[in-house]
Amino acid sequence: MTDQPRRLPGDDILAPDKPFREALAWYGLSVLILTILTALVVRQMLSLIAPMLQASFGFSDFQIGMLQGLGIAIFACFASYPMGGLADRFGRRLLLALGVGIWSCGTLFCAFQNTFGGLFVGSVGIAVGEAGLIPIVFAMIPDLFPERRRHIANVILYGGATLGAGIGIALSGAMLKWLSNSASTLPAFFADLAMWRTALIVLAAPGPVLILLIMSVPRRRRGRTVTLVENPAPDDLMQIWPYAKRHWRTLFLIFGAIFGKAVASTTTTSWYPLALPRAFGVDPTTVGVGLGAAVTGATLLGLLLPGAVFGLFRRRGDVSTIGAASLIVWLTPLPMLFLPFAATPFHAYACAALTGVFIIASGALMPSLLQDIAPSHMRTRVLALYGIVTGLAYAVSPLTVGAISSVLHGSRGLLYSISIVNVPVLFCAGLLLALAKKPYAESVASLHLQPGQTVEILKTFLPSERGTIPPSADARR
Repeated sequence: MTDQPRRLPGDDILAPDKPFREALAWYGLSVLILTILTALVVRQMLSLIAPMLQASFGFSDFQIGMLQGLGIAIFACFASYPMGGLADRFGRRLLLALGVGIWSCGTLFCAFQNTFGGLFVGSVGIAVGEAGLIPIVFAMIPDLFPERRRHIANVILYGGATLGAGIGIALSGAMLKWLSNSASTLPAFFADLAMWRTALIVLAAPGPVLILLIMSVPRRRRGRTVTLVENPAPDDLMQIWPYAKRHWRTLFLIFGAIFGKAVASTTTTSWYPLALPRAFGVDPTTVGVGLGAAVTGATLLGLLLPGAVFGLFRRRGDVSTIGAASLIVWLTPLPMLFLPFAATPFHAYACAALTGVFIIASGALMPSLLQDIAPSHMRTRVLALYGIVTGLAYAVSPLTVGAISSVLHGSRGLLYSISIVNVPVLFCAGLLLALAKKPYAESVASLHLQPGQTVEILKTFLPSERGTIPPSADARR
């Protein structure tokens, strides 16, 4: 056995990690995190200015919900895959910069609107601009980092995206407070503008600078000689169906696990604010603080857990990304088994926090899994499916819990419903990832390696089955 981390075959033929090249890669990652954070600040600002919009225009709660929900979520979901396809075809940096331009223009457009229709059109523009953000930035990571650095970069980027929502709302609130306190010192142009209009103009202003930063991100790593076995002709670059048909088992199992995790993650945040006051009689206004503390703590610990798992098993030499993800997902439903027996709100928060740790930890590994099985020419589209699948889960989960709760009786019915939904779907997610190990290894072997390396990749991802090469993988050589 060796204490050195296992590398994929082909890692040794990547260009040497010169200090300047590494510095450029980390610079590129910093720009990507800044882009995510900027997008989240824009999105959170739309929530914080909602009371001002109601005061200015008399919008109903339903109309505010349309601006915050339908305009952002639904249109972003529909636009993410086309944006991913364009990014794969014409360049990820270019489409990411174009997205920043679109959402900046949408933000500026909203600043000068006086009707609900105008604001809705602007919010749709923001949604379309942000639609390809997460798929594109994660698709750029393998272009910036070699294999041994890629997983670390993915976790850092995932952490930035996860923590960015909280940071975004904090920065948005700080901006509104600054504008309120500095109204007399602002240029004359802003003197007669409502504060929400000024805030949107300020948020749109950095767009050109951010576009220049994105275009300065280094391109694809040089010196890489690993070829793709399944690289289609240029006319087929927009076609994902042949790839999906060939690797349907891998995609079904991994995206099925992702769907199950997403269902579980949204039940807690959606239903705890209603379930805990019913079960324990606590003040509803205190649930946000307790749940926020649990989620924040879970996020920080969850981002550290993948590294701990890899470090724990490194000496055995048989850890892989999908193996670590499968182990973590298997542990995820255990805290929810105890939720129906929670005697105090603290016990309920503890169940949510522990479940959240495992959900965040496994979620941080999912971009690496999808990068492994996605050909470089359609990587953004495969990652866009991640957002679509999680969006569907977010829609299904609250409805399922509510339907079960409606047939249960008593003050703890919602707690039982959350557990009834979470435990089975999380066990199923763990089972799907466990079943995905061999199809996943075969997909990686057929997509990323030269013919003579198929045996080695299967030994890397299936260390317990060394010497046994599935006929289907061997036949693809």
